[in-house]
Amino acid sequence: MRSIVLRSVMPAAARVPLAPLLSALVLTSVPAALIAQPANPFTAVSRWSPPPLPAGKKPITQDTYDEWRTISGASLSNDGKWVAYTVSPVVGEGALIVRATSGGTEYANIGRGYTGRPQLQPSADSAAQFSAAPAQFSADSRFVVFTIYPSRADVERARARRGAPQPRSSMGILSVADGSVRLVLNVRSFRLARNGGRYLAYQLEDTTAAARPAGAPGQNGAPAPAGPRRDYGTTLVLRDLAAGTETRIEGVTSYTFDENEQSLGYTVTTRDGVGNGAFVRALGTGVVTTLISGAATYRGFTFDRAGKQVAFVSDVNDSTPRPRFSVYHAGLQPAKGKPVAARRLVAPTDAPAGLLVADRGQLAFTREGNALIFAFSNVPADSIPADSLADKAIYDLWHWKDAQIMPQQKVTANRDRNRTYTALYTLAANTWTQLANDSLRVIISDNGCTVLGLNSLEYAIPQFWGEGATDAYLLNPLTGARMLVAKQLDGQVQLSPGANYVTWFEKGQWVAYATATGKKVVLTDKLPVKFQDEEFDSPDVPPPYGMAGWTEGDKRVLVYDRFDVWEVDPAGVVAARNLTDGEGRRAGVTFRVIDLDREDPFLDTRTPLLLRAVDTLTKSSGFWRDQIGAETRPEKIIMADRNFGGLQKARHAEQYLLTQSTYREFPDLWTGSSIAATTKISNANPQDAEYPRGSVELVSWLNSDGVPLRGLVYKPENFDASRQYPMVVYYYEKLTDGLHNYQAPSGRNTVNPLVYNALGYVVFMPDIVYTDGQPGPSAAKAIIPGVQALIQQGYVDPKRIGITGQSWGGYQSAYLITVTNMFAAAVPNATVVNMTSAYGGIRWQSGLARTFQYEHTQSRIGGSLWQYPERFVENSPLFRLDRVTTPVLFMANDNDGAVPWYQGIEFYVAMRRLQKEAYMVVYNGDEHNPTKRANQKDIDKKMQEFFAVKLQGAEPPLWMVRGIPFLEKGRDQVKMTPQPARAATPAGGSGGK
Repeated sequence: MRSIVLRSVMPAAARVPLAPLLSALVLTSVPAALIAQPANPFTAVSRWSPPPLPAGKKPITQDTYDEWRTISGASLSNDGKWVAYTVSPVVGEGALIVRATSGGTEYANIGRGYTGRPQLQPSADSAAQFSAAPAQFSADSRFVVFTIYPSRADVERARARRGAPQPRSSMGILSVADGSVRLVLNVRSFRLARNGGRYLAYQLEDTTAAARPAGAPGQNGAPAPAGPRRDYGTTLVLRDLAAGTETRIEGVTSYTFDENEQSLGYTVTTRDGVGNGAFVRALGTGVVTTLISGAATYRGFTFDRAGKQVAFVSDVNDSTPRPRFSVYHAGLQPAKGKPVAARRLVAPTDAPAGLLVADRGQLAFTREGNALIFAFSNVPADSIPADSLADKAIYDLWHWKDAQIMPQQKVTANRDRNRTYTALYTLAANTWTQLANDSLRVIISDNGCTVLGLNSLEYAIPQFWGEGATDAYLLNPLTGARMLVAKQLDGQVQLSPGANYVTWFEKGQWVAYATATGKKVVLTDKLPVKFQDEEFDSPDVPPPYGMAGWTEGDKRVLVYDRFDVWEVDPAGVVAARNLTDGEGRRAGVTFRVIDLDREDPFLDTRTPLLLRAVDTLTKSSGFWRDQIGAETRPEKIIMADRNFGGLQKARHAEQYLLTQSTYREFPDLWTGSSIAATTKISNANPQDAEYPRGSVELVSWLNSDGVPLRGLVYKPENFDASRQYPMVVYYYEKLTDGLHNYQAPSGRNTVNPLVYNALGYVVFMPDIVYTDGQPGPSAAKAIIPGVQALIQQGYVDPKRIGITGQSWGGYQSAYLITVTNMFAAAVPNATVVNMTSAYGGIRWQSGLARTFQYEHTQSRIGGSLWQYPERFVENSPLFRLDRVTTPVLFMANDNDGAVPWYQGIEFYVAMRRLQKEAYMVVYNGDEHNPTKRANQKDIDKKMQEFFAVKLQGAEPPLWMVRGIPFLEKGRDQVKMTPQPARAATPAGGSGGK
């Protein structure tokens, strides 16, 4: 991988006339020399034809995008002998592959149904994005169990028939001994125990005619009898995987194994009320113990880690229309002569005023099993009758003292309506305490004896402009009494896993507070390095690099500086030491701890500490090892010009699984008994070789302040340095860390370098550093010299350069075209153009006001509109759009939850009034980054067409020539039956004589 140093000065004959600009960009204001810019000489270029495709290579089209496959859910069996993973295309049917880690045995192409599902809805949240559940190994590594989703044909058939029932999923059970697969139809869910491996439990769908839940209208519209609405259960099947025998249990609503596969717990609610209750089945004997019985709803069934006690919530014996729940507990190893039975720990009448035991809140034992965490919820408020406000005023009141502004309250309304408050039942003391409330959230220690409380309510209003904080308390778990630890803390406050310390980062240093003594110790103030981000360039307090973990008993805590890992005594007695011996800072390599045992809250000091390493100069990565508590230097395991990721280890074997990628190599799976020697075992995208793929290299230059900068340059396959190419420049903060990231062909509102290389472009992605108060000039001072330096190399045509960015990158693009005419086209998507109006806007997706991002975060003004009005104006492209000579295409979606849509309208209105060439695309109902697949592909296509016209001299598409009138909306997307031509209306009238 080459790294090239570029000069930022070009020969006079090739230089774009920007010297006045670059010298003046040191200032926040735009120089007078730019007030009247000459016409853009690059807006009408001659036809440029990209070089022919390399021999044997196919063109990349939008149809190509759908072919590419991803690997998901990769996991190792506990014995390390097998790997299971799912391969899914962007659009289409996925497959499960189970592969031996040694030898060539592979069970491939086991259908998993329609796993590659394009999003059809605009503004779909993450919950609406389909993701295939990972396949699971049995604990004894002999079987793989996985969900099989309906086929693409079945899904699309159901979608085409409105109101049709959705097709159901099935389940597959694969035996690794011979690859045979048992198919079970209509499976709702399944469970495997963490340890053991003998049993599988799965719940079937109800395939009978859907019966109405109790409380719904009866036959012929007759009212149902009064009583609670129930969630009725379906058939649960317990399968002995080795023997192949099955036991069926009817009416099950919830079920779970204990961790060590000693018991199966389940609850039953049937329509006829027969057999209802909570039960535990001893798997060794098949004996079923009834914990409680009766017609009821049962929820939250859970075991402790040892499998010796259970808990659940139920409304048993309450037949009112709105039954109230209680918390129940049962010990599975009672005293001799006493039966196993559930006892009620918390009754409805025990709940504090205005609260109920939450039926869907947290219910879990502490790690050590000596306390039970449960929750209360608010008593539901009576709903307002739909017709009662018909003649009343309906409005929102925005109060200046509200903790949250009204849009934020609307976004969080469902969460607030269903809010729960953590409580703790201490089993030995036989008492419970409500710990959390509407202003206090809590963290409970593994033994339930220490509780950390965090309260940010006092700082909710200053959080509005980015200056929030948190007060920390220790709570007595038996009484709820609070003791103040510290006030007005900025950043995350943590409780150590042994609960001996509360830690936080304050004034650039790590601080520990001993929970037993109340002693506060500053841990890092004597050390010769910084523990907060040295490269932070926003107008706020730089955040810490982070904490790596704790050793057993909280004896040591590991913290990061920019490069190295430090081993610190939280008591402040033993001097801290550089665990990685300063090797990271000397070599410019960043070390970060990898903990492969997520079950253990502590780092194991008896085994080598695994580190991931990244060379900050070359971006190479790899793995090293070191030892906690020992004076040893870190030892390199592997380091290479590639991106290593996804490292995992088999639970019971020295077998590793990881991914490796470069720009040219997909992150396929590699496995081995050593991280240093792994073998590739997957080939998800063999078709990659059929398409052109260029190269990427690091380049460096100086910005106009003399600061060294770096960027990525992507060149087409068969690049010819003696030829001049059009170039597209794309940016967003810093992108050079992605040097070794694989690029699959894809398209949306950003630039995919692989696709644009295939279209004949060089792609440049420069890093940007910022000065507070100068976000626009900072971008110009970084990007323009970088582009000039590439022009100087001779292979970039200075008349064929386009720029584009999304969101913050869109803003940079909009700003750049107001201070230079060197770009022939610009695509500033989802951009802010007027910081004065955007400052007072709302991020509708979160409901937050945008003030914080101007005063303290990405927008980098560094203060309010009243403190720095000139900064807001000087950095706003809107007020200098009269100087623009670059044609623009931009996307501004009307449901953008991050950048207000009206910013796009202000941009369009100004450009239209100034009669500047501009095209605004609005994807109706879609988000900041479109989620609907068709919208993603459409903006990708329009960007390609726009750049082809402006940078390659292609013929313009019809939408650029004549637009798309409202009455023709959508006709470009579908094939319409040609309408008969209409006779022209004679000029001069519409009637007869």
